Amino acid sequence: MKLHRLRVEQFRRFRQPFELRDLEPGLNLFAGPNETGKSTLVAALRAAFFERHRSGTVDHLRPWSDPGATPEVELDFELDGRDCRLNKRFLGRKRCTLQYGERVFDGAEAEDFLAERLGFAFASKGASKAEHWGIPGLLWIEQGSAQELRESVGHATDHLRSVLTASLGEIAGGDGDDITAEVEKQRNELLTPSSDRPRGIWLEAQQLCARLAGELATVEAALQDSRQKVDRLAQLRQQHDDEAQSCPWVALRAQAAEARAALAEAQSLQSRLIGERESAQGLARQVELLRGQIAAFDADAADAARRAEAVSAAQRALDAVQALAAPWQQREREAAQAHEAARRRLQQARSRDNLQQVSRELDDARRKADAAQTASTQAEAAQARVLALQAEAAACEIRAADLTALREQAKRLRELDIRRTALATRLRFALDDGRELRIGDEVLTGSGERLLPEATTITLPGHGRLRIEPGGSDAAALAREAAELADRHGSALARLGLASLEAAEARQQLHAQKLTDLKAADATVKALAPRGVDALRAECSVLAGRVTELTQRLALLTAETQGASDAADLPSVVEAEAAEERARQSLAEAARHLGEAVSRRAAADAVLEAAQGEAAAARARLDDPGRAERQTAAQRALVDALARQAAQAQQVEALARQLEAARPQALEQDVQRLDRSADIAEKTRDQRRDDITRLEIELEAAGAQGLDERHAALARDLAAAGRRQDQLARRARALDLLLGRLRDKRRALTQRLQAPLQTHLNHYLGLLFPGARIAIDDSLGPGPLTREGAGGSESGDVEALSFGAREQMGVIARLAYADLLREAGRPTLIILDDALVHSDAARLDRMKRVLFDAASRHQILLFTCHPENWRDLGVQARTLDAVA
Repeated sequence: MKLHRLRVEQFRRFRQPFELRDLEPGLNLFAGPNETGKSTLVAALRAAFFERHRSGTVDHLRPWSDPGATPEVELDFELDGRDCRLNKRFLGRKRCTLQYGERVFDGAEAEDFLAERLGFAFASKGASKAEHWGIPGLLWIEQGSAQELRESVGHATDHLRSVLTASLGEIAGGDGDDITAEVEKQRNELLTPSSDRPRGIWLEAQQLCARLAGELATVEAALQDSRQKVDRLAQLRQQHDDEAQSCPWVALRAQAAEARAALAEAQSLQSRLIGERESAQGLARQVELLRGQIAAFDADAADAARRAEAVSAAQRALDAVQALAAPWQQREREAAQAHEAARRRLQQARSRDNLQQVSRELDDARRKADAAQTASTQAEAAQARVLALQAEAAACEIRAADLTALREQAKRLRELDIRRTALATRLRFALDDGRELRIGDEVLTGSGERLLPEATTITLPGHGRLRIEPGGSDAAALAREAAELADRHGSALARLGLASLEAAEARQQLHAQKLTDLKAADATVKALAPRGVDALRAECSVLAGRVTELTQRLALLTAETQGASDAADLPSVVEAEAAEERARQSLAEAARHLGEAVSRRAAADAVLEAAQGEAAAARARLDDPGRAERQTAAQRALVDALARQAAQAQQVEALARQLEAARPQALEQDVQRLDRSADIAEKTRDQRRDDITRLEIELEAAGAQGLDERHAALARDLAAAGRRQDQLARRARALDLLLGRLRDKRRALTQRLQAPLQTHLNHYLGLLFPGARIAIDDSLGPGPLTREGAGGSESGDVEALSFGAREQMGVIARLAYADLLREAGRPTLIILDDALVHSDAARLDRMKRVLFDAASRHQILLFTCHPENWRDLGVQARTLDAVA
């Protein structure tokens, strides 16, 4: 498969049409920074092949913030030696067409044809995923996924195996697989395929042994339990008789009553102590309150002095703030004037910049309008060609049914001629000189022969006539049938206005040629006007209106700028904006300082006013006439409260000593302990009585079950089941061993079939790691890698290599798969999206050698954002801007 051209429109970041063309059959290197669309182009290729055009789960293909877009991809490529074109449109106006040489496919038929030919599948529901991508999913490496090889190989294993179908079929169809299948079937009847666990009759035998062993253990336990119950019953009866005589719970109840009386007396003391303590707390609060009142009287004089000093300090602060505000007022006025001048300069610079911008837009609009007008003229001419070809095609159209009927009639006429010729009479004659024969108007002389296919009268001059009827009635019937068929054939030709079947064939070929020309002309119209001729005319009108509007705007802007100062004296918009920004910041700074000064002055006024009010209030409290009387009363009340507090403290201390001696908590615990002990003694007596009754009943029931006889029967059945289980175990292990040997043999044969893939893989591996070897597992994926290390030969799994080495192995493995597919006649295309970015300089040089070698057999598309790393690849790098 060789890709020649890729065109996308309204596809993710490509809102406008974008095209890659003139792709080389070998290496193609595309370079560009991040976000220039490299991965988007790879995504377009994947969407063109992997997504159904009618899928509703491809909204991610639309450009951002454009819900009405209809993503479209068009590809020109070579497949099976034929030129192909695939056009697919998603979401809005869904469409899929494939031109494969002279054949044309539409819709799902085109998609299924490509899937079968390229080796992938479609999702039955929803978006396409990696498990559906098959061969292209293996060879088209996504950004950052080159090292993830095993999963991609797994999705393509069935397609890779199909390349080895013939050889694999010889093994799969032999008696060896029949024997292996039968052994595996018998083995799987006894063991699970995945975990080698017992199943079927072996599992049933194991379960029977386990069940019988469990039942035997249960009977043995029942026998042992019965013997223990007899001993337990005797012990319980003895204990019950002893307690019936002593009655220990009676003495415990009496001790509990004595402890409960002592606890009540202690609780009375505790209540009295709580009351006295609450009274003491009330006296303490009264003492603190009186002390606070006396302290407040002492603090009033000091507070009045502090308030007076605060008034003086506030007045001094206000004077200082007023002195600082005046300079900032002048500074704020100057900054406002400078900002107004900078703003006018910025407005003039922007006017000049707008004039230049509109002038450029006008030039661009005129160019686009001229191009659109040219395309419109060409599209209208092409559309007229389409209409003419449609008329010509309709004029020379011949229905397939009519042509088929004419062909059948001509064929039947030829068959009838052959049959009539076979039945005709061959007349040979040799006449003497001067003698003649007459057949109708024909006169025969000399010698010769005639073929008489129908009844004929021969005249013998001077002798009479001969009537010859070849083949009897059969010849006559064939003649009538031929005449009737010839009439119908002539009538059909006359109805179609044709002279012969050859003319009909020529008309059909002419009609096909007209249809081909019509498709080409229609494609020309679509190429010139993808959205239609009317849309192109509308675009021309829009562009013309745009030119008019921009011309008017340019005239207005020119008039506006004529009265401004000389444009040469004006700074650039950026410089003017920076100057205006500096002036605005200077104005804001001056305004901020002025505001702060004003705020500080207002705050100083408020502080002064508050200080004056507080000083007046403090002086009023000192001048109160009743203040001295209240202070004396508070001191007398404090002395009385302190005396009562001391007496209350002595009473509390005495009650606390009495309560500590009574120990109410210990008495409460004694009551609980003795009551609980009496309850336990009585419950133990009742429980023991119930246990005696239960054991007597259980022993009577056990004597009726026949445990000894059941124990003997179960032991016998268990021995038989054990022998059966051992027999099945030996058979299962034998079948498992035989199956392993058969599979080992088949694996050895399969490895011989993997030799072509091994050869290709070793070829590339030798270019990357000289002298290294790699195995291939059963799924056709890379197995252990063996190479020379610092300590000699070493072998290990590919997944254990570094990230960069795994990335390199992923690329060469895919190239080996591509060689295998090419030898089998399958199409290949290799895409590397920013691959090998984790390779060091030495390894990257080797990989360039690998890619250059592979490009002699395959087309490779390499996308990179590091073009400097690929300068020595031997191919010219094409930037996305350049190819656009």
